[in-house]
Amino acid sequence: MTGTDTILAIRDLSVTYRRDDDVDTALDSVSLDIPRGAVTAIIGESGSGKSTLAHAIVRLLPHNGSVRSGAIALEGEDVLARSDKAFRPLRGRQLGFVPQDPIASLNPTRTIGHQLREAFTLAKSALTTAQVEARIAEDLRDVGFERPEELLRRYPHELSGGMRQRILVAMAFSQRPQLVIADEPTSALDVLVGQDVLRSIHEARRKHASTVVLITHDLALATHHAEHVIVLERGRVVESGLTAEVFAAPQHRYTRELLASSVRVKQGRVLSIAEAYRHRARRTPAAVSPDPAIRLTTVRKRFGDGHRATQAVDGVSLEVPRGSTFALVGESGSGKTTTSRMILGLERPDTGRVDVLGRDVGSLDRRALRDLRREVQIVYQSPFESLNPRLSVGAIVAEPLDAFRIGTRRSRRERAAELLDLVRLPSTYADRRPRELSGGQRQRVAIARALALQPRLLVLDEPVSALDATIQAQVLELLGEIQREFGLTYFLVTHDLAVVADVADRVAVMRHGRLVEQGATADVVLAPDHDYTKALLAV
Repeated sequence: MTGTDTILAIRDLSVTYRRDDDVDTALDSVSLDIPRGAVTAIIGESGSGKSTLAHAIVRLLPHNGSVRSGAIALEGEDVLARSDKAFRPLRGRQLGFVPQDPIASLNPTRTIGHQLREAFTLAKSALTTAQVEARIAEDLRDVGFERPEELLRRYPHELSGGMRQRILVAMAFSQRPQLVIADEPTSALDVLVGQDVLRSIHEARRKHASTVVLITHDLALATHHAEHVIVLERGRVVESGLTAEVFAAPQHRYTRELLASSVRVKQGRVLSIAEAYRHRARRTPAAVSPDPAIRLTTVRKRFGDGHRATQAVDGVSLEVPRGSTFALVGESGSGKTTTSRMILGLERPDTGRVDVLGRDVGSLDRRALRDLRREVQIVYQSPFESLNPRLSVGAIVAEPLDAFRIGTRRSRRERAAELLDLVRLPSTYADRRPRELSGGQRQRVAIARALALQPRLLVLDEPVSALDATIQAQVLELLGEIQREFGLTYFLVTHDLAVVADVADRVAVMRHGRLVEQGATADVVLAPDHDYTKALLAV
């Protein structure tokens, strides 16, 4: 690749993080070229150094991170040689950045208009006030907002996740930079919303002749959206090239392992969810029980009053056979979280009935509800937020035993060790803190904690959406083994039909508070009736 074909050249880049008295190497002598005018995906598992690389390029490393050596040449200039003050104007004018988390990236106390205008001020834009306003309106229309003037007066909390992320896309391209870094821009979004965000990035790139670096752990996304790919493992580049060629004939062991863990990318091609379902080993469907673990009968739940009221759940009826995995699928705001909270007894239905393990949850008093919670546990979406960082792993796993005053201190420690062994973690991990574990290991700890009371029903709230493909596969396999060993019932809440096709016996699809389709997984995946289900399967 010639110099004129390369917009960004990185040579021997090493980045370290200082943690207490230790120094961890996140990037180890990384060298790579980013071709001009294309989309290049940088892929790898958590801890591979993807996000560290993105933050090093835009000089947004956390306070304990530092570049130890190397060069980052943008358009032939080593930008590492610039002081922070001299580099700052480059961020925006020549380097755009779309961060992973729009909630953490937008100021909740400022309007959207204020923050978009501020991007021009920080970049020391030469545009007049009128030109800035015109460009902001143009950019917002380009990313799908039909009435930008209304949007400018709103605050981040008044927007959906997808809308906030599209605001960040508009902000990243606002100064017409040559290079935009997008760090996992869709990982926190539903699949259809994520497609809208990626479409916005592609349209902005084409319109402004920019180059995009896409940081992702999603191999299907990389296949669909990137011409080039760079594979990182433990801070080192192990393979790079044209995406089609690398994924069709990977040369490095690690790349082959990543591709083997993906249920949808085979021989360089992305299978549809239906194709992937046909290729996988068939589950034996659970027998339908006359006494289901969960039965919802015409359940409704409304929040708020008057014209601001939201009908979160509207006439939902479903049954979950004991010992089966039932998946409730829908995008954010569909009502699936409210439904799961009613099953857990955290919300009461306005009308209708919620029966869990033979008990009418809505009629239970506090004591009876507490007794039910010994048999119904939850595994939350984020393994980073659901574990108390101040407790040891052993104490976290034993939390439910402490809460219900089960056993002695010694027996609780022994039970915690048994549970860690059950989820394939060494007993020595009992003395560690959550920050010392990877995302997949933290989710195993969360599963161990949920099993402490020997429940009969687990509510799984997006249990693998925050994990990489290989870790997803391991956690799903572990959940399947535990279910077969103990006869558990799983109620899986997710937005990803690909996960559903892999693990569920039955599925219900939810939209705007209503079930638009439900049935055996094979029927819904292979022969969907509703247009919304078809759209989810087409991603």
